[in-house]
Amino acid sequence: IEAGAMVGVLMEAGLGEFGDAGFIADVLEQVRAGTEQGRLWAQGTAAVGDHYRVNRVPVIKRQAISAYDPRVIEATGITMMVTAQGADHTAGNVPKMETADKSLDEVAGASHDAQVLTAATDSLGFCVFGRTVTNTQLEMITDAINAAVGSELEPSFFRDLGRETLRLEREFNRAAGFTEADDELPEFFYNEPLEPSKRVARFHAREVNEFAAGWWNR
Repeated sequence: IEAGAMVGVLMEAGLGEFGDAGFIADVLEQVRAGTEQGRLWAQGTAAVGDHYRVNRVPVIKRQAISAYDPRVIEATGITMMVTAQGADHTAGNVPKMETADKSLDEVAGASHDAQVLTAATDSLGFCVFGRTVTNTQLEMITDAINAAVGSELEPSFFRDLGRETLRLEREFNRAAGFTEADDELPEFFYNEPLEPSKRVARFHAREVNEFAAGWWNR
């Protein structure tokens, strides 16, 4: 993800043409070889955007956004905004939700629910690609844990674990100096319609975090 976005920003800066496979191969070879340019490019999308003064840089918290465009895959977009790492779609991916007619509460609610389950899954060491099983079989998972370690956990423990994990991640980020401004999508997502839907990003960091504040108190 980071390498692909970095190459895209190089192309946006005019160093290569979109679709030029030879240019892409050369960039990756220079990164591998550790040339002067390669060392710069290896610093990632945000650093490359800063160096070449590119305005359209797809990062959140200086991490590159994946192919889930937040203008149309809005629930995942909110996840990418608020996740502690920044731009991490795997922290709560909701790619199939049709959101064009949905409110912030509906979209952000779906994102946060997915984040809770994913945080619990990550904490227990389960593979993120098994969510279709783990997210729907919480009682089975709890029973398996109890059988393995002799605990007496209830299925509600799974969501409690996820919420506590997210709380600790948020606390860490605040202590590290991250602010609400770091959750905002890059400006071009709000200003440039995505073809063919012609949709732009609807939700800003402030309103997403206002929703989250209420959600945490539920």
